[in-house]
Parts: sequence; structure tokens; C-alpha cells
Amino acid sequence: MEDLQVLSEKILARTKQEGQSKLESYQKVAHDKLEETRQKLAENKKQQSDSIVTQLNHDYERQAQTMKNKQRNQILAKKQELLNTVFDQAITELENWDETQFSQFLSGVLSKIDPNKEWSIVSGERSVKLMQSNQVKTVLSHYSFVTVSDQTVNNKAGFILEQGGIDYNFCFDALINELKKDFSPQLATLAF
Repeated sequence: MEDLQVLSEKILARTKQEGQSKLESYQKVAHDKLEETRQKLAENKKQQSDSIVTQLNHDYERQAQTMKNKQRNQILAKKQELLNTVFDQAITELENWDETQFSQFLSGVLSKIDPNKEWSIVSGERSVKLMQSNQVKTVLSHYSFVTVSDQTVNNKAGFILEQGGIDYNFCFDALINELKKDFSPQLATLAF
């Protein structure tokens, strides 16, 4: 019976030892899993934090670029507005020419046309009085191949030269607009 008791104690001790070993093994696995989960959570937290910082940096850079673009566009708009004002003032100055200035301009234009062809001048509505001035009539008297039309170009200063169905526009706004196309980039560079 003693043997049975010893055997029973041995079985109990072995079972206890196996149970303790399994318990320790389970505790180690649980501890390792808990530590792994804790590390994953820490990594996720860091990744989320990095992601938020990266997103905030992108947002900041985008907003900064948007502000730079807006500022640049406002500056360009002001420059364009200033250039337009300069060109508009040039048109106004030409429209306010006196008889002498207008007749000199007309003489310069007529001196360059082919005298072997018939030409007609259509006055701009705002230049009719100048076309009827004595100085302009004197200039026209030197160019017998040029006639003055009874028609006018509405709301324009200057004139149109017609020859063979082709119009050569010397209305002041058209001349300045042509100059504007050619010289705006150069003026913008020089002025700004």
C-alpha cells in the first residue's frame, strides 16, 4: 500500500510539475503575445502620428503654394492693369492730337503708300474735324491719288486707308493694340 501511496505521490508530483510547466509555458506565450500586441500598438501609434505629421506638412506646403500663387497672380494682375493704363493713356493722347500732330502723322503714312494706285481715306468719327482742318487739306493736296470718303468709322479716332478692297487700319486704338501685343512683354520686363 505504501507503494501505491508512493506511486500516487509520484503521479501527483509529475502531474503537478507538468501542470506547472504548462502553466508557465502558457504564461510565457500570453506574455509574449501581450508584448507583441503592445509593440504593434506602439508602432501603429507612431505610424499614425507620422502620418498625421506628414499630412499636416503636405497641407501646409499646399496652402503655402496656394498663397504664393495667389500673391503672384495678384501682382501679375496689378502689373497688367498698370500696363493697360499706360496703353489706354497712349490712345487718349493720340485721340487728343491737334491739327499739326495729326497732319504730320497723316503725311508720314501717305508718304509710304504706292502713288500708282488709288487710295481712299475713311476718317474715324472722332477725327472728322481734324480731317477737315486746313493743315490736313494741305497734306492731302500733295497726294492727288488719295480721296477722302464721306463715310466714317464709328467711335474711332484716326483713319482707315483703303486700296483695292484692302483696309489698312490707322485708327489709334488699333495701332496701340498692335504695339501692345509687340511690346507688352518688353515693357513688363523693363518696368518691373
